[in-house]
Amino acid sequence: MRDPATVARVASEIGDACREWGFFQIVNHGVDPAHIDTVWQTVRAFFSLPRADKRALNRSSDNPWGYFDRELTKNQRDKKEIFDIGPETKTGTVSDDPFSGETPWPGTQPDFPAAMRAHFKACERLSRTMLEAVCLSLDLPKASLNRCFASSHTSFLRLNYYPVEDPLSDLPEAASEGADLGIHHHSDAGAVTILLQDDVSGLQVFKDGFWHGVEPVDGAFVINIGDMVQVWSNDEYRAALHRVAAMDSVERYSIPFFFNPSYDAHVSPLDGTGDAKRYTAIDWGEFRRRRADGDYANVGHEVQISDYAVTGS
Repeated sequence: MRDPATVARVASEIGDACREWGFFQIVNHGVDPAHIDTVWQTVRAFFSLPRADKRALNRSSDNPWGYFDRELTKNQRDKKEIFDIGPETKTGTVSDDPFSGETPWPGTQPDFPAAMRAHFKACERLSRTMLEAVCLSLDLPKASLNRCFASSHTSFLRLNYYPVEDPLSDLPEAASEGADLGIHHHSDAGAVTILLQDDVSGLQVFKDGFWHGVEPVDGAFVINIGDMVQVWSNDEYRAALHRVAAMDSVERYSIPFFFNPSYDAHVSPLDGTGDAKRYTAIDWGEFRRRRADGDYANVGHEVQISDYAVTGS
């Protein structure tokens, strides 16, 4: 059983980090180092596959899971390759949730699915702990947000590869669009992000008018809060803008897990976070779908939580 004094202290520290930065790093998280080593080996092996093999697993607007090398952030192409892994689905399940498709696995890596599923579950457990700590830091019951994740949540695991060479260099027409950052500036749409980064610097967070590097710490997870925590906390905690520099001399890998609410969840400021609510209710499923549409094409204005801000708040 966790010592109540220790829980209160850690929750307070997490609250301070959410309030000041929206980013922090954790160690002593209980995830087996041997598991983490296996995950890194598996991820590097996947991205070393020939481009044609990876593109055979391309995700699409019909199935959001799989490989992609031309994602847009803020309507600008990122210099990266990704592989997105969705929640496990039961065979024969029919759902209106557009994020419930099957993840396509690389046939040449038989150990890939088991390693990624194990990491998905480890990150899910850690995410729930982080969200409980966020609730406690706001002087709310730790289970205050459980209802928003009660049914099948829309969380997903992403594998990021930031190559030195443009991933579209073999497609001159596509590469001519250019990609000047690994990921352009953004805040994460969901609740909490659990990130493993390798020992190559590149992640940056914006604060007080400057971009600050999030330096790798051996064995640590980087945690950041997303837009939905900003809404739930009624602006007490702010989702930080962050970006990733483009790699020009050494490649980089990272593995984020995005802990997202259930598709049918409605998100609004929690009771106890102030008398005046700064946001109207957000239909998470619609918000998530509209944000994802911008990954594939320039759709103009990208939906933001500011679109739901109460006038005059």
